[in-house]
Amino acid sequence: MISISILFYMKYPSECSKYNQEEPKSSGIWATLDLTNPIGINNTRHQTNSVINIQGRLYNLFNGTGKQGYTVIIYIDGTPYHSFNDITNGTGDFDIGFTVDPFLDVFTPHRLEVIVDNPIPPGDVDYISYYNISISTTSYFELYDPSVPKILGENLEFEGYLRYENGNEIPFETLNYYWYDGPDLVYSDNAFTNYEGEINDLYIPDWVGDDLSLKFNFSNTPYINYSQAFMLNTKLFTNISCDWNLPDPIAENRQFRIRGQVLSLTNPSLSISYRTIRILYNLSTIATVDTDVNGNFDFTYQLLNGIGLTHVKIEIDGPSGILSTSQFINVEAAPPPPPPPNPDEVPFLAFFAVFFTILAVVIGGLAVYGYRYYKKQDKLSKVVNLPLESKIINLKILKDTGRLEESLSYLFNAIYMDLINAKFGRTRSDNETIRDFAIISVKNLKLSPTTIYPFIQKVEEIIYAKPFQITDNEFYNAIDLFSPIYFELTGYNFVLNF
Repeated sequence: MISISILFYMKYPSECSKYNQEEPKSSGIWATLDLTNPIGINNTRHQTNSVINIQGRLYNLFNGTGKQGYTVIIYIDGTPYHSFNDITNGTGDFDIGFTVDPFLDVFTPHRLEVIVDNPIPPGDVDYISYYNISISTTSYFELYDPSVPKILGENLEFEGYLRYENGNEIPFETLNYYWYDGPDLVYSDNAFTNYEGEINDLYIPDWVGDDLSLKFNFSNTPYINYSQAFMLNTKLFTNISCDWNLPDPIAENRQFRIRGQVLSLTNPSLSISYRTIRILYNLSTIATVDTDVNGNFDFTYQLLNGIGLTHVKIEIDGPSGILSTSQFINVEAAPPPPPPPNPDEVPFLAFFAVFFTILAVVIGGLAVYGYRYYKKQDKLSKVVNLPLESKIINLKILKDTGRLEESLSYLFNAIYMDLINAKFGRTRSDNETIRDFAIISVKNLKLSPTTIYPFIQKVEEIIYAKPFQITDNEFYNAIDLFSPIYFELTGYNFVLNF
């Protein structure tokens, strides 16, 4: 009698990996890979930058023998994360600690798989399970105190952003803000971010307090965790005074220089900068001017005939009415003009007229040169002056010898990091990844996210996601992305003559 045994196996429903779109034939199965710790991972939400351990086994389905010594790699939505890998042990087991990528979308779930890296011998691997994971992150506020003093009751305009933990702006979101007078809440409302994550104008309560401060908070459960921030030292005022600087005496039919410094009435140490004011003479508007950074203004008015007590006033439009301050002055009769000089009594009058004209031109030229020299030195003081010729030559050698991945790694580690160290005194520690340092460059060193993130993401993609697959076009694309960063740090263009 002949006995026939038939072995059946089952796959998880609807969990066939995209790498095996068709049901594999038993004769083509080289190994089976199964994820074994779904509890607490599959169909759950995880915080960005947290670590989740992915465990599984690579084995022969028919006899249960483990596949030892094979590299397995984390894939998210079909994208490999080569830095998160493990080698199977004697029983085919593996354990990968995956740090959740802060750049993953928090509003959609993601497919997490473990894939064998170049199985030998070649053949099908049956991936019978994968995990669905969702992401949560933390937000933070990037706020700056306004440089322009504001009147109680008007809108507050300032540079403020709501950002993800990775530094990207959070657009079109509603957040809360609160005005406090010391510990007491005096006003609260909602604010909104625009398409760039910038916070819109806020209403300042018409509240006369000695210690007004502004608080923000935001959360979008479960996607974005709660965050808050305080804006302190907001410059507010309720009325104005003026430290007048007027000529004395003042004469009719002469030019009258009206100048002064606009200050807060209740806080004379607060100058009212960058404000449009109206100047009135005898209750008639004669000019509209802007104060400078220190609250100063200056305007010259031609007086007409007339003497006696007169009135100068400045006004600022406020949300509840006009803020103003004024000064009385006495206009005197104009003295008779001096007689013209007699050329016979001043024989060298023509000579001195020419001499002083030439002297004025020379002094003016020196002043222009001095100003331009100062601006040039000021510009040079804001960039890094670091000799990099030898390192740029090394970069070119690596590229010319076909080691493109090494050349871009050298561009980041030897050139970019040297510039960061020279300008900020900051180095990258052993436990900081390339992506970690992208966030540090934007969040702590205040470099532009629109230049830093594309460059570092490209370097990371080439080093980890495309090892030994980079083309010349991708290399030059990375160089183009680095050029604006180099210019921002040195003031020079980054040009390679390959």
